[in-house]
Amino acid sequence: MRDAGLLDEEPTGYYKEWLENAERQGVPPETIVDIARRHDITPASFEVLDGMQRVKDPDGKSFFQLPKGTSGEDARKAVLMTYILNAGTDYGDNPKTDFTPEPYNADEVARIIDRQNANAWTYDEDVPFILGADGALMTTPNGMLMGMGGNWVQDQFSWKGGTAWGDIFMENIDHDNDPSQQLRQIIESGTSWNVGADGAPRAGSLDLDRLLHHEEMHSRQWADKGYFGMLWAAATDSDGIEKEAGLGDGGYK
Repeated sequence: MRDAGLLDEEPTGYYKEWLENAERQGVPPETIVDIARRHDITPASFEVLDGMQRVKDPDGKSFFQLPKGTSGEDARKAVLMTYILNAGTDYGDNPKTDFTPEPYNADEVARIIDRQNANAWTYDEDVPFILGADGALMTTPNGMLMGMGGNWVQDQFSWKGGTAWGDIFMENIDHDNDPSQQLRQIIESGTSWNVGADGAPRAGSLDLDRLLHHEEMHSRQWADKGYFGMLWAAATDSDGIEKEAGLGDGGYK
């Protein structure tokens, strides 16, 4: 980065970790330079993650919990920087995935930014709504949020194995199970979770990387169709939108 004129000193903190993650994931140095140059990524860009509790999955990827009171703008930045920091989603390591993994590069960063802009209501309205009612939200390596509601009303926004609303994937586990702790358990297990017949949360068998890819595909649908367009599609063609997002990745087959 110094050779490219993008860094004046030895890298430290999350910036250093980003470069290490990129090397570990086999990302070419020129790709990192392109991301930094096109999207103005500097050590200061990662400061939004300071003070956020980090949780790691079994592969070592980082997720960050948004503290109560986090603004929509900071949530948006934290989501993007979590994607950049991890330098890869590990989707595709499993040969059963429904899609070819998206490359980690500056174009993919731009796509995520565009999706965030299209789903801006997620950050402006839903983030304070969830955090303000003692719900929990975590940034994810694939550039979206996963969360759990903090009261009975918010529990109603998630069905089946969970529901994507814009840029947020809401787990379908009741708030009585401590949203923050439950999200940490899900991430640390590296698999999907569901609720057993006894009402208790339990780990499933679906790779969390696959599930998050499926939910990010839904986030793209929200961005492409718009808020009311996606609600209409969900009401009239729910099978179609699930197939488009990957039935295997979503745990439907």
